[in-house]
Amino acid sequence: MKRFKRILFWIIVAALVYGVYTANKMLPIATSYVAKDVSSGIFISDRPVDSMLENDVNFNVMKYVSVDVDRDNGLVTAGILGMFKRKALFRGAMGCCLTNGYNIQALRKEAFDKPQFANIPLNTDIDSVRDEIDFAMLKEAVDSVFINEERTRAVVVLYKNRLVAERYADGFSDKTALLGWSMNKSIINTMIGVLSMKQQIDIKERNLFDEWSEDERKNITLNDLLHMSSGLEWNEGYGGVSDVTKMLYTTGDAAAYAINKPMQYKPDTKWYYSSGTTNIISKFIRNRINNDEIYHNFPYSEIFEKIGASSFYYETDASGTFVGSSFGYATARDWAKFGMLYYNDGVANGERILPEGWVDYTTTAVQASDGAYGAQFWLNKNNVKWGSPDDTYCCIGHDGQVVAIIPSKDLVIVRLGLSISRRFDTGKFLSDVVKSVK
Repeated sequence: MKRFKRILFWIIVAALVYGVYTANKMLPIATSYVAKDVSSGIFISDRPVDSMLENDVNFNVMKYVSVDVDRDNGLVTAGILGMFKRKALFRGAMGCCLTNGYNIQALRKEAFDKPQFANIPLNTDIDSVRDEIDFAMLKEAVDSVFINEERTRAVVVLYKNRLVAERYADGFSDKTALLGWSMNKSIINTMIGVLSMKQQIDIKERNLFDEWSEDERKNITLNDLLHMSSGLEWNEGYGGVSDVTKMLYTTGDAAAYAINKPMQYKPDTKWYYSSGTTNIISKFIRNRINNDEIYHNFPYSEIFEKIGASSFYYETDASGTFVGSSFGYATARDWAKFGMLYYNDGVANGERILPEGWVDYTTTAVQASDGAYGAQFWLNKNNVKWGSPDDTYCCIGHDGQVVAIIPSKDLVIVRLGLSISRRFDTGKFLSDVVKSVK
């Protein structure tokens, strides 16, 4: 009996130690997630705090996080029982960032207002294509993803650059900027494309960072990074403590975290999804531009203004580098304009933004991905993922966000939502929309 009690005692002690260890690892990530998400939700998306708390962060341990909002100072503080407090700060065009040890007053001084430019309306004249679309079938496809379980917030469908379908959930509209999560990786691709056209970079470049100069990482090319084939060690798990959650929520310099990862495989031999590689590219762009004012304005002046999408916020971390892996907001219509840029082979409003051949490069499958991935875009080569044509390629976010470009059907399809507990069936949605094209 005494032996049993001793064993039970040590089991309880071990459980308590494990619980404390887990709490110290997990809870700062949870409070950081809530602070960042709520901050961007209220200061960028202009959503009520109560709506954010009831809908966006009301799951897992996040539901127990308390939030304090200081609108006058653009600051959101999140904590659990007064502990593990984390702060997120709104910095105008730089979006919202977790402060994570950085001086808040210094961060405020770096803020700047968003550049002002025209939001170019979408073409709504559908008379010339009316006979090419089964609008009843299209409406049914769109309506089907607005059931409660789907948690869809916005859908926009373009056919031949014309707006043919649009719907929003209650509380959302064509003015609501919504988070794209990993769809933002494709914006990093676009920034590289613009710099390539300006002949400021070469995707075959090596020796990308001083930190890599003394080991095998010096052999990683920009092309390897764009293709998620760098060979750097990485864990993309979202369910707990992993490289991606530590990078996004426990550091103030996401790119530095990823740059310092060691080699695991020879470059260009193994494909695996890594948000870290996208942020490495973002830091490479910052270094190459070598002027923070130009860098921070770059996506606005070189992309968003030229496609006429003024709702975009492309967010940086506390260090000032764009978190291209994850953090960027825009309305559904403006996400559709981004898709149009690729549908139109890199041309927007009569101006070539991306070099000729860039879209072909982007949509060429990485050999090791079995047709699933190109350069910061998901592909459907060999119909590997969706019930839509092989030429479908997409920007995809992990809560079911998608911008799908389907050249053979002249479609650009946008779906934005928050499918946390129930995986959104992207394939069925795309397939249903495709069927509406006669």
